[in-house]
Amino acid sequence: MSEYMWRMSGVREQGLDRMHGDAQSLGADAIDMMRLTTSMIMGGSAELLAFGTAFKLP
Repeated sequence: MSEYMWRMSGVREQGLDRMHGDAQSLGADAIDMMRLTTSMIMGGSAELLAFGTAFKLP
Protein backbone atom coordinates (compact mmCIF):
# COMPACT_ATOMS: atom_id res chain seq x y z
CA MET A 1 0.00 0.00 0.00
CA SER A 2 1.40 3.40 -0.92
CA GLU A 3 2.07 6.09 1.67
CA TYR A 4 -0.74 8.20 0.21
CA MET A 5 -3.29 5.39 0.42
CA TRP A 6 -2.16 4.52 3.95
CA ARG A 7 -2.61 8.11 5.09
CA MET A 8 -6.00 8.50 3.37
CA SER A 9 -7.18 5.30 5.05
CA GLY A 10 -6.26 6.77 8.44
CA VAL A 11 -7.98 10.06 7.63
CA ARG A 12 -11.11 8.15 6.55
CA GLU A 13 -11.22 6.32 9.89
CA GLN A 14 -10.70 9.59 11.77
CA GLY A 15 -13.59 11.21 9.86
CA LEU A 16 -15.94 8.32 10.64
CA ASP A 17 -14.89 8.32 14.30
CA ARG A 18 -15.53 12.06 14.59
CA MET A 19 -18.92 11.76 12.91
CA HIS A 20 -19.87 8.93 15.28
CA GLY A 21 -18.71 10.94 18.30
CA ASP A 22 -20.65 14.03 17.20
CA ALA A 23 -23.81 11.95 16.71
CA GLN A 24 -23.43 10.42 20.17
CA SER A 25 -22.96 13.84 21.76
CA LEU A 26 -26.25 14.92 20.18
CA GLY A 27 -28.02 11.88 21.64
CA ALA A 28 -28.53 10.25 18.24
CA ASP A 29 -29.15 6.53 17.89
CA ALA A 30 -27.91 6.18 14.31
CA ILE A 31 -26.47 7.95 11.29
CA ASP A 32 -28.21 7.66 7.93
CA MET A 33 -26.98 8.47 4.43
CA MET A 34 -23.30 8.63 5.37
CA ARG A 35 -21.11 9.96 2.61
CA LEU A 36 -17.36 10.25 2.19
CA THR A 37 -15.89 12.41 -0.53
CA THR A 38 -12.36 13.42 -1.38
CA SER A 39 -10.95 16.17 -3.53
CA MET A 40 -7.53 17.44 -4.46
CA ILE A 41 -6.99 20.96 -3.14
CA MET A 42 -3.32 21.60 -4.03
CA GLY A 43 -0.44 19.68 -5.49
CA GLY A 44 0.03 16.67 -3.22
CA SER A 45 -2.79 17.68 -0.84
CA ALA A 46 -6.32 16.36 -0.54
CA GLU A 47 -9.32 16.85 1.69
CA LEU A 48 -11.83 14.30 2.89
CA LEU A 49 -15.37 15.22 3.87
CA ALA A 50 -17.50 12.85 5.94
CA PHE A 51 -21.14 13.69 6.48
CA GLY A 52 -24.49 12.10 7.23
CA THR A 53 -27.77 12.63 9.05
CA ALA A 54 -27.85 11.73 12.73
CA PHE A 55 -31.24 10.79 14.14
CA LYS A 56 -32.95 9.41 17.22
CA LEU A 57 -35.18 6.39 16.88
CA PRO A 58 -38.77 6.83 18.06
